[in-house]
Amino acid sequence: MIARPQTNSLNPNIVNFGIGFIFLIIGALLALIISSDNSFYGILVIIAPIILGLIIIIFSNPYYGILLYLNYSFISNGLTRYVPENITLGLGIDFILLLTTLSMLVHIKWDDMKKLRQSVFYVTLIWTIYTILLVVNPLLGQVESLIYAIRGISLYSVQVIPLVLLYMNTKKDFNTFLKIIIGWSVISTIWAFKQIMIGTDTYEQKWLDAGGYITHILNGQLRAFSFYSDAGQFGSTMAFISFICFVLSFGPYTKNRKYTFLAISIFTFLGFSISGSRGPVFIFIFGFLFFFILIKQFKTLIYGLIIGIFIFSFLKFTNIGSSNYQVFRIRTALDPKEASLMVRLNNQELFANYLENKPFGGGIGTVDMFGIRYYPGSFLANLPTDSWFVSIWAQSGIVGLILHLFGIAYVLVVGFEKIYRLKSNDLRYKMIALYGGFIGIIVASLANPIFGQTPLGPIMYICMVYLTTADKLDLEFLAEETQKKNNLEQSKLAA
Repeated sequence: MIARPQTNSLNPNIVNFGIGFIFLIIGALLALIISSDNSFYGILVIIAPIILGLIIIIFSNPYYGILLYLNYSFISNGLTRYVPENITLGLGIDFILLLTTLSMLVHIKWDDMKKLRQSVFYVTLIWTIYTILLVVNPLLGQVESLIYAIRGISLYSVQVIPLVLLYMNTKKDFNTFLKIIIGWSVISTIWAFKQIMIGTDTYEQKWLDAGGYITHILNGQLRAFSFYSDAGQFGSTMAFISFICFVLSFGPYTKNRKYTFLAISIFTFLGFSISGSRGPVFIFIFGFLFFFILIKQFKTLIYGLIIGIFIFSFLKFTNIGSSNYQVFRIRTALDPKEASLMVRLNNQELFANYLENKPFGGGIGTVDMFGIRYYPGSFLANLPTDSWFVSIWAQSGIVGLILHLFGIAYVLVVGFEKIYRLKSNDLRYKMIALYGGFIGIIVASLANPIFGQTPLGPIMYICMVYLTTADKLDLEFLAEETQKKNNLEQSKLAA
């Protein structure tokens, strides 16, 4: 059994001091509210005790910090629509991860260091060091843009991966991870259907009116975005979860569990369809390809290929159902001459010409949102990347792109090899589901910058750990399965 590092409970004196400190802060804030009409203080007095309580919890055990980080990643973008603009909830991710990392440094023991001796951690560390060194890139005009952009590119992953290696390394933790991402996906799909069937609320409509309508209302149809940053991120996450649950519906579980997984798969697939996103269709294509390879069942492979060819032919060579907006949008993903694809390919050619003599790229934070903010009017800021990998290429150059792709390729190769050798049937289905979904997200990221965004970014980093350490989890899964089998045999003999 792989146990995570044990942490001592907090000293009662520390707890008492923390409680006293919370009341002191509340008193001070109440005094400010009485003397001021500023509503900001009212919000602050509500959230301050919550924040201080979370700090105490995280420092009692980093495990709670990584769970909070994962859960918060699902709602962080949506919450920003409901708070004043001067409150940057997006930095909550940084705040939680920083506190959790500090808590890890406080609690970690020398014996725990061996758990970090995993190549996935070293690969991530090398990538992070490279991105930090790009601060010396002469094309980088403002270091502030690098500080903001580098978080999603490398800093989050280099914090999350060691935290998972140390504090989420057991069977229970792995199953908790699956429950969290599936649970939130069901909730977010419900919210998305509310947007389509009832309508957006006041704050969502305000976001649309401020510019979101350009990409989220096409031909008079709303693309559901739920409480995510955009419809692309929502659709990709739902496709990822739909694929995972569909694979699990074939797993070694009771009929009730199988039917539950299948129902969730269908429900989240509908969530993907109302997002109007086309790129996530490749999550299913490549996910199922590797599912059939790793399942090692020839009959299932043949059936899967027949079904896959039928669905592909239906979408590619017929116009049946195109009157339905969702079907039409999915069908256009398979059109090699689709207008937006031509624009993206043309933009990539422009990037190639610009970066031809810039092996280290144009600098971290010089493209997309941060490029527009810190380098308005520049070539890179004016040219949308429309892809996670094009973004990495533009910012870190061909050297950075190769290094980044090497890290991803390492996870895929090692993950494939370890999954192929798994002995636990339960774990094998779960890992195949994660592996297929992971590679699907990688392919979908060629057309959309979804890999480093929340909540898919946190999910991908955690998947990287589980895929490359599957053999260690296999020991615990197999031991419990063997124990259950022995108990069952003993009970039969006793009867």
